[in-house]
Amino acid sequence: MTSVLPPRTIGGARVTWVRVESGFHVASRAGEYVGYTERTGDGHFVGFDGRSTPVGRYTTLADAQRAVETAPSGSPTALSPRAEAGFHLAAAVTGVIAIGTFATAVLTLPVV
Repeated sequence: MTSVLPPRTIGGARVTWVRVESGFHVASRAGEYVGYTERTGDGHFVGFDGRSTPVGRYTTLADAQRAVETAPSGSPTALSPRAEAGFHLAAAVTGVIAIGTFATAVLTLPVV
């Protein structure tokens, strides 16, 4: 990171922009990732929301940053308790399989 731009207040929370490298800036609000802007080869700026979805192409960095700051959060829809339990079960089963695969690989290594 090379610099932090002055924070702006949007909707009661301050947005802080950090210049990661030339032409690439990342935004956060209260410690939460908001999105980023990237300069294109022809000098324009493309803004991306927190899910890396383009929100527009702009001639100035300020315009691209404003678009990122005001883009909908795109927070995922809530899962039903049954779906959430299903994902937890799938993750647990995957973890057990991974541990079993690792143990099998370690136990079948040739002794040198």
